[in-house]
Amino acid sequence: MENIGTIVFDLGADLWKELLYILPYLAFGVFLEATIRTFKWHVKIRKQLVRFGLWAIPAAALLGLASPLCACATLPLVISLLIAGLPLAPAMALLVTAPIMSPSAYSMIAGMLGVDWANIILVSALFMGLFAGYVTLYMRRYGFTEETVFREALPAGDFHDPDYPVESLRCECGQQLSHRVDRCTHNRFLVFLARFWEGTQKIGKFALIGLLVEVVVMALVPNAWITNLLEGGEFWQTLSLLAATVPMHLPQVTAASMLYGYYLPEPGQLITLAKGPGVALLIGGPVTALPVMAVLYKMFHKRVLALYLGICVSGTLILALFWKWATL
Repeated sequence: MENIGTIVFDLGADLWKELLYILPYLAFGVFLEATIRTFKWHVKIRKQLVRFGLWAIPAAALLGLASPLCACATLPLVISLLIAGLPLAPAMALLVTAPIMSPSAYSMIAGMLGVDWANIILVSALFMGLFAGYVTLYMRRYGFTEETVFREALPAGDFHDPDYPVESLRCECGQQLSHRVDRCTHNRFLVFLARFWEGTQKIGKFALIGLLVEVVVMALVPNAWITNLLEGGEFWQTLSLLAATVPMHLPQVTAASMLYGYYLPEPGQLITLAKGPGVALLIGGPVTALPVMAVLYKMFHKRVLALYLGICVSGTLILALFWKWATL
């Protein structure tokens, strides 16, 4: 029992130490996202997407980089934009880009893995958005249009309506603390504080899960095989990690937190994280979120899910090979 108590105490101490290290980066990222949400900058840009014409794909990719929405929140938004007349290509660009990068993700990757890695993921996220958009645009000639991708026509109405008949698309943002504060006070500063608290809970939860997994694995599991995968630059290692991330729900912050203990000097610089495996986890993991794929499977024709997965997997492999070559 004493040994178990000592192990639990040591795990708690390591977790607390690592949490304190990432706390400033978490706070800064949440601050940026709370500011964007308070002033609704991403909403203002989003409303203009249907008017961008030829520039809609790069505009959607850039919106995805700045959006504070996670993958599960982005999909209902994408569907509402499709109904509003946005072509499928920019919609796919937004859906692929948003899970990979956000202000909080950049801040936390920079803090946990270094600015170089944050910049690599930023550039990679932009590439993935453009790649998804233009591949989908090319596939229009094969029937991938916004009019034909849904299994059946969606009921008319507002997703924000609590009585909207499609439960998986029904938005419950009106129940959020920030919306209640806005309705009661109309005070922008109080709304900002509420959104800061919401962001802290959401992002902190994913970061804590990643840190907990990393601390437990490093302490209790013989992990030489994991470090060999992460520091190896062979193609099969990248492919193995990518295959492992597809069935996992691995948000960006969780993936970065899991890698943190293997990489930074505190609590110990154990490996040099190879670009291929790093990209496989930090790009391939977030874009193949299980809740998103479940909704795609349920509401869209199967070929749309196949296109989405094909774009995510092939784009990740292209990036892994590129960054490996670029850093030789």
